[in-house]
Amino acid sequence: MSKWTAALVFALAACSTAGPENPADLILVNGDVYTLDDQRPSPEAVAIRGEHIVAVGSNADARALEGPDTRVIDLEGAFVSPGFNDGHVHVESTGQLIVGVNLLEVHEPEGFTEKLAGAADRMPEGSWITRGDWGAYEQWEAGSTGREAEGGGPAGGPFKPHRDLIDGVTPSHPVLVNRFNRSMYLANSLALEMAGIDESTPNPPGGEIERDADGRVTGILRGTAVDLVRAAMTPKSFEQRLTEVRAVLDEARRGGVTTIQDITSSEQLQAYQELKNRGELTARINIRPSLDNVTHTGGLGISRGFGDDWLRFIGYKAWVDGIMGGSSAMFYEAYDHAPGNFGIVRQIMLPEGVEGLALSLDRDQSYTEFPEGNLQRLIEESIATGLPPHVHAIGDKAVKILLDIFETVLSENDMIYADHRWRMIHAQVVEERDFHRFGELNIVAEVNPYHISDDMRWMEERIGYERSGGAYAFRDLKDAGAVLVFGSDSPGTNAARYFLNPRYGLYAAVSRQTLSGEPPEGWFPEQRLTIEEAMEAYTKNPAWASFEEDVKGTLTPGKLADIAVFDTDLIEAGHTEPARLLEAEVLYTIVGGDVVFERDAQ
Repeated sequence: MSKWTAALVFALAACSTAGPENPADLILVNGDVYTLDDQRPSPEAVAIRGEHIVAVGSNADARALEGPDTRVIDLEGAFVSPGFNDGHVHVESTGQLIVGVNLLEVHEPEGFTEKLAGAADRMPEGSWITRGDWGAYEQWEAGSTGREAEGGGPAGGPFKPHRDLIDGVTPSHPVLVNRFNRSMYLANSLALEMAGIDESTPNPPGGEIERDADGRVTGILRGTAVDLVRAAMTPKSFEQRLTEVRAVLDEARRGGVTTIQDITSSEQLQAYQELKNRGELTARINIRPSLDNVTHTGGLGISRGFGDDWLRFIGYKAWVDGIMGGSSAMFYEAYDHAPGNFGIVRQIMLPEGVEGLALSLDRDQSYTEFPEGNLQRLIEESIATGLPPHVHAIGDKAVKILLDIFETVLSENDMIYADHRWRMIHAQVVEERDFHRFGELNIVAEVNPYHISDDMRWMEERIGYERSGGAYAFRDLKDAGAVLVFGSDSPGTNAARYFLNPRYGLYAAVSRQTLSGEPPEGWFPEQRLTIEEAMEAYTKNPAWASFEEDVKGTLTPGKLADIAVFDTDLIEAGHTEPARLLEAEVLYTIVGGDVVFERDAQ
């Protein structure tokens, strides 16, 4: 053999071991891959190059892209799905709850002190510890259906803490926490001192500074007295805001959440931009400013699609009514437990100069009898931006009003059959006669399945069994033609804790039970979804509803490599034993081809 022939053989051998010209960076093999792509129903491997998926198929298909530097993960049969896209998160509030103090399930002294001590350890010295929402589960424990005997309320009245419980564990942190219904607040001694409140401070008009039998201030404040402490509060630092967002991102990646649709303030957007610049974003953020910003955003030329794959504007958030937790959602009939209370209208709804509930209680009023207000005007203004309105409506009357407004604006602009993707957020209690309108108007129903498992405890007490039949009626909404988008509504309300991890929403959608498995037959079980429908509502549909179906939502070559890997077959568990969904753990979360969470590495 000549030296030239030997050199050629050596070169060819080197090429044969070098792998493909453009190797994958990451390959997942031996997986149970649930793509949500009908063209690829049951593959076993995924190959990723850069931020995108390059192959979905057999192990051989994927390994054909293996190079010397490719990382190959043998999943050993683990379940693979698109990364979850949470359609409804309050990132700022979630961060405050995780980093700060969560007192929702606390209504006794020892737990109260322990929780405040933990918050003081986590938070920078001098920062304020706020909110808390103690006592939210005092009447009904978590997991209650609301039908049990304990629903009568706590004996001896609600738990009322004293500043002596927390002064010793919060010497360097001013504290102003509240009971879940805002009926009372507790300030520690440092906060009282900063506000100038002592035994000689008189009660302000409309407020009370509670004192004990010896005239000593207890720390309990009611009414306008809390404003004395609020006036002394210092703004949240930008570094604390970054810390809170990091805490949310950590919770998201542990749950397989790769996209978060957030109700976004300007301060939060600045935090996201900073973390993106630092390379610390581990979930994509879909941005939804409140609808009253439309004049400013429209004037700046911000329109649908503005941003990039990490930070993108997708819509405007607005509100019609209140919430079930505060008995402020708007109904045609009064609340059973609060005669005369029909709920509230959010101020953005009302015409200029109109205050309070200025609407007829007649269910069959025509739209022309409804006073045109700010909401309709702002929705009309948003059309030019292409950013769709995403509007909160919970009570049956609020749902009807919003459908009326949507129908009027869509009709007047010849948009009913256009690809508008307008959303009703929550659609929580719908009358039978209104379901068909979701399909006729092509409305996206952005719903929160875990509400079923938690809110069940109070629904029948507040609106009765018959009206509860239209609550969280996901089957009827879907069958009527609504596109369902799931969201966690994390961190919950002042009266409930909702979890960012999607396993809770999947469980609730397919079981319609509390976390303790009650009632055994499910609450209005005819409204259950299949696990396939629930998975679609948590992955594929949110991407479509945000006009991002071309880049995410399914495991398809060319799309972003946003992937969740679980130790549990979610489809099999959803069909056979939904409680197993609550035990499912994420093994890997991959965002843009980067492994951002790996359980074995924790």
